[in-house]
Amino acid sequence: MVAITAVSTPVRVRAKFFFEGDQKFFVKGVTYGPFAPDAEGEHFGDPIKAAKDFALMKEAGINLVRIYYVPPKWFLDICQEYGVRALISIPWAEHLQFLKDRKIRREAEKAVAEGVRKNAGHPAIFGYLVGNEIPSTMVRWLGARQVTEFVEHLINIGRSEDPNVLFSYASYPPTEYLLPQNIDFTTFNVYLHSQTDFEKYLARLQNLAEDKPLILGEFGMDTIRHPEEEQAEMLRWHVESVVRGGLAGTIIYAWTDEWFRGGQEIMDWAFGLVRRDRTKKLAYDTVKELFAGEGSMVRRVKLPSYPKVSVIVCSYNGAKTLEPCLESLKELEYPDYEVILVDDGSKDNTQEIAAKHPWIVNIKQVNKGLSVARNVGGMAATGEIIAYTDSDCMADPDWLYFMVGTLLSGDFGGVGGPNISPPAANWIQACVSAAPGGPSHVLLTDVVAEHIPGCNMAFYKWAFEKVGGFDPEYRKAGDDVDFCWRLQQEGQVIAFSPSAIVWHYRRFTLDAFRKQQEGYGEAESLLRFKHLVFFGPTGTAKWKGQIYGAPRFTWLVNRPIIYHGIFGEGLFQSIYPTPQSEIAAYLSSVEWVVLTVFIFGLSIPLPVLRIVPYLMFGGTFLVALSFMIHAKLEPRHDTIRARLLVAFLALAQPLVRGWARYFTWLKFKRTPTAVIASPEENFTPVRGSISKMNFWSENGAGRERILPEIIDALEKEGWSYSIDTGWKDWDVQVYGSFWWGIKLRTVTEYHGGPKCLTRVHLSTHMVATTVLLNAVLLSILAYRQILNPGGDVLLWGPYFILLMLLFWRARRLKKRVADLVGAAAQRCGFLRIGKNR
Repeated sequence: MVAITAVSTPVRVRAKFFFEGDQKFFVKGVTYGPFAPDAEGEHFGDPIKAAKDFALMKEAGINLVRIYYVPPKWFLDICQEYGVRALISIPWAEHLQFLKDRKIRREAEKAVAEGVRKNAGHPAIFGYLVGNEIPSTMVRWLGARQVTEFVEHLINIGRSEDPNVLFSYASYPPTEYLLPQNIDFTTFNVYLHSQTDFEKYLARLQNLAEDKPLILGEFGMDTIRHPEEEQAEMLRWHVESVVRGGLAGTIIYAWTDEWFRGGQEIMDWAFGLVRRDRTKKLAYDTVKELFAGEGSMVRRVKLPSYPKVSVIVCSYNGAKTLEPCLESLKELEYPDYEVILVDDGSKDNTQEIAAKHPWIVNIKQVNKGLSVARNVGGMAATGEIIAYTDSDCMADPDWLYFMVGTLLSGDFGGVGGPNISPPAANWIQACVSAAPGGPSHVLLTDVVAEHIPGCNMAFYKWAFEKVGGFDPEYRKAGDDVDFCWRLQQEGQVIAFSPSAIVWHYRRFTLDAFRKQQEGYGEAESLLRFKHLVFFGPTGTAKWKGQIYGAPRFTWLVNRPIIYHGIFGEGLFQSIYPTPQSEIAAYLSSVEWVVLTVFIFGLSIPLPVLRIVPYLMFGGTFLVALSFMIHAKLEPRHDTIRARLLVAFLALAQPLVRGWARYFTWLKFKRTPTAVIASPEENFTPVRGSISKMNFWSENGAGRERILPEIIDALEKEGWSYSIDTGWKDWDVQVYGSFWWGIKLRTVTEYHGGPKCLTRVHLSTHMVATTVLLNAVLLSILAYRQILNPGGDVLLWGPYFILLMLLFWRARRLKKRVADLVGAAAQRCGFLRIGKNR
């Protein structure tokens, strides 16, 4: 006898999953009906027959029925009695041009309002679908944006009648671009009988769903045209693929072969788990095996293997959120893992919290920065896989299941997942969470990532060792970006697992948000010198990939492209969002704002320029305004003041980040004056060019010998420099001062046997501060000359003196570097010559 638990607790959405209280609720559903109408016009049969159906459903572990008409109360009472929830589709004239006919539109609005109002508050109701498979040709006829907005309007109507249930729209592949933003969960009807194609499409749908739960609204096989054995086997792999793909559930089409549609019984289709007489098909037993009984679905659907995972948490003064982080890791649904806490010199009560968790490996070190902490954790790991999260994150119970499952599903070296903000405690937190600049992932395809955030990533230990771990130069941020790029340059592929989520606390205050963006700006500055090819002129990263789906269709700027197929009849009509606007990035950059201020200064005495800075700032303001309009704020914090704050943060964020990039460059990308002023030890300079030097060797040594010697000297003496990463035409770039840098290039000629001639070329180049200073001074002098021709000639004198001083500093820097090269060549046994031999 199957135990029956009546429905009582409502189901709620938390990121990609449903929860019933504190437990995950996986939708194990079937479609039910419609049946021939009774005397009252209801399409649900009679209560006695329904009760027998529900008894069989409960035996099979089914917890939800999808129905296609608004039900009578007796039907919902039976649902509640048997512990089965109802997902109600509200029918209306979707096949007609409803947006061009006011009467049809009003009837649709009335159908939704009255349909929700009829049973409002009934505990058996899971939610409503306000539409189902609007024909793709009709959407193309009416316009995708207009149809999307109308569906959103219907959801708002339904939610006003009953705000305590969930709402969605049932889409299908021909209209995958219909993505209402106010749905509680994403629903797609998908009929794909190839497991490989099915799993690929699930990955796409997961990315379109973004951070909302994804369920399949219909999936099944007709047993008139296919054997019952094939139906049973297909439903087995279907459920397994749905679980491993991280969906929040699936609805099997259908419960029974009995089906009434279009005013008649449908006799030539047989999709049911049971026949018309309610005898069980093989598929019923298969579904029962997968659905019935205790335990979560991830325990029922096994992974191919369960390699040991070492979860590493790096923390610096993270005590405020460390306790919930460790508690979440303790509850992971994974059989073989360890947790390693690396306390990077915290000054708060991190160690007190760690002492409450003797089950973790606790490593304490002096503060050395995030990258070193991650490397220490990696070296201490005993697992085959190393997973990283932060002390301000909480992991979903199935986090490792999805991470490892994705990693094992292909030839991947690493994997990452999304990080999602928990509900905000106040309106400021909500604004910070909605503001641009937070950690995120970048996708090249539906399953391959270009970048995964450091708070949610995992790698095979061999991949970690292959690239030498994390670069210690990155103390605050940027280490994850650098690691991903280096791993990909080694030929490895990084996967993305959309349901392997961690809850990531965003910064609690505006000041904390500012410090975070300063840290990101510092990291971008360091990354730019190491991976220059990945950065644009303003110093911001240029990603090759993008996240599929748009937060909101922006039909005027960056309009997404939709493939409808010929005459709008495509079976899979895909949306292709355009890349992020480079124009918007320029208009909001610190360089653009500085130029705006500069031109504003020039416009004071030159009225003809006065309109220019206002137009320039107008462009910057429009970018911030766009963020304000399209920001995804939590409904309870979505107020006018909140959106104004988001606009301010969108305006300030790139400025803070940009300034930090330049400040980092000024701070770190220059060599101390004392180093430049110090002569080379045990070296006597010889006369000759300091730009072109030739070194002779008769022992077969060339540039491969002198370059490491030069780099070793730069490192020991304390110079600031960068080495070619494969994308430059120079070998070493030396950062001298605020004004000048040196580029060093080498080539070796082979003159027979061991005789080699190595040429070294040093070229001086201006840095941004030199260009900016000269541009400002020349503008001022030109302005004075225009206002007073010939009257300010004496002002040019100090400018030429300044130029002479700058060129003297450039020559001094080049000579110092030339001496360093000469000393390195001397140690290599090279002989400097004045001309070719």
